[in-house]
Amino acid sequence: MKRIEREKVIRNAYRSTILALTICCIFLGAVLVIHEAAREYEVKVLERELEAKGVVQNDEGLFAGVQLFLPERIYVASGVTLELYNSQLSSLGERIHSYNVKWTCAVGRNMQRKFSVTGTQELLGSYPLIFTVFDDNGAQVARASTELKIVPALEDSFSLLTIGDSLSCDPATYERLTELTGGGIVYMGTRGVGGSLTEARRGYSAADYLSETGYTLEEPEEEVHPFYDEESGSFDWAYYKETTGFDPDAVEVFLGTNGLAVDPVENGDHIVQIVKNIHGNDPKLPIYLVHTLYPASQDGIGSWRNKEGYALYGDRYKYEEDQKVFDLMIYLETSLAGEENLYFVPAGICHDSANNFDTETEPVNPHSEKTIEVPKDAVHPGRAGYLQIADCLYSVICGTKAEWER
Repeated sequence: MKRIEREKVIRNAYRSTILALTICCIFLGAVLVIHEAAREYEVKVLERELEAKGVVQNDEGLFAGVQLFLPERIYVASGVTLELYNSQLSSLGERIHSYNVKWTCAVGRNMQRKFSVTGTQELLGSYPLIFTVFDDNGAQVARASTELKIVPALEDSFSLLTIGDSLSCDPATYERLTELTGGGIVYMGTRGVGGSLTEARRGYSAADYLSETGYTLEEPEEEVHPFYDEESGSFDWAYYKETTGFDPDAVEVFLGTNGLAVDPVENGDHIVQIVKNIHGNDPKLPIYLVHTLYPASQDGIGSWRNKEGYALYGDRYKYEEDQKVFDLMIYLETSLAGEENLYFVPAGICHDSANNFDTETEPVNPHSEKTIEVPKDAVHPGRAGYLQIADCLYSVICGTKAEWER
């Protein structure tokens, strides 16, 4: 009898163990299924994000991170040559030279490092423009497209007020715009650049225009800039118009270089705030938002000095600086998408940062007779650069001015 009871106990224990193990297996299986489903979902989300950024999966299943930017539309005014530089519309920067690229368009020139097109009366109209990147096996890595519009030159006069930093403080831009418009442009502002009026201040960032900031780098000095309203404690377009009497037909906002950072949000949001404030008071006023420029080469970045001889960009390098400009450009385009009466000016991709900075000759090393040309400045181009900025701004105005009267 005792033996039968022992066997019964053993059988019950065995069954309990089997049942417990079965339950554990079922539980572990359910956990693995849930984990695998979550992993697959994460992978799908990542793939969607990468596809949205123009990132392509290659045959080996690896991701090649190539992000391209082209604005929705590129305007080229009759009589102007505009160029788009490969390294400045790609997240790769100068590393894009390791890829094979091509421009496809019925007009213009598909060149090694750029696309170049000259506007003429005979070519007025719209053309698809496609930029494609290939690897060494001929596989497409990334592709971007836009509408190229060749538009007539301006015939009407208008007034323009520029809110900017030191990149708006060179007279060459204003001289070129005056030339292109046949003198049909009136500049407004409380400060002067050459013979033109403006609201450009060296060293200013968008954050400076939003706060109670003085200006002492040039005469006349200011205790605070004229956009600052003590009552609101910030930038106020209505206050500026009331106190200065200026009421321009259009505004140019050219900011971003001062305040550039790896994370574009803070600097970008300050620029957005200025745009929103102007349109909050003057919703139909056309605003031309100019994307800031890419810096000079690494030689220019590393050699830039202040008057005392200290390095201004001593710890910076070309690729990261290019990324800052690229990311700010993308952030502004995204943040202000759909903003009415706002027009982006793609100066960042249309300025030849490889060749437009003034240089000085120096030996390749202290004891060599061989010399090289080294940029003297990392941020401010020579005259040719400011002329290219003017050509780009003028082309966008030519292509959009008809919308002002709508």
